[in-house]
Amino acid sequence: MTRAECVELGYVAKAHGLKGEVKVVFDVHDISEYGKGSRVFLAKKDEPLQPHKISQMRVLNERQAIVWFEGVTDRNQSEALRGSTLYFPESELPVLPEGHFYYFQIIGFDVEDEQLGRLGRVEAIQDGAAQDLLVMRYQGREVLIPLEDAFVGPADMQARVLHTRLPEGLLEMYLES
Repeated sequence: MTRAECVELGYVAKAHGLKGEVKVVFDVHDISEYGKGSRVFLAKKDEPLQPHKISQMRVLNERQAIVWFEGVTDRNQSEALRGSTLYFPESELPVLPEGHFYYFQIIGFDVEDEQLGRLGRVEAIQDGAAQDLLVMRYQGREVLIPLEDAFVGPADMQARVLHTRLPEGLLEMYLES
């Protein structure tokens, strides 16, 4: 398995406790989808992926969980995992309904608003205080669009286009600053 065949789920923030558990910070919409029994890979920068299986997971909040990996049984082993990126095979992601998407899939998509037409291209997804934000460039300015059903979606995966319904005045707010 290579990094190109996987998606990043998050990273190991630190060892937790004495029996091999670690605190993982996730960068996914629903961390509960990757719980007990999930086959994942861990790797630090420039190191090969190492397979691991989640034997137990206790969700702390929407972004963090305490995770136990099979075969990691003491603090020394869990300390060695600190800073590792957590990967999941893209081929094993649950299939989403038509028009729905995983955030990583829309990077590079054209953004097309139902009123304003083509606006730009998705550059990144950012964690916002209240919700995740789509980052795009419009007339040379960075624009942040809340990733809420009221404003974003559906995505045309074949044409690589993300459809939006931006609230009136959103783009103008960025152009004025």
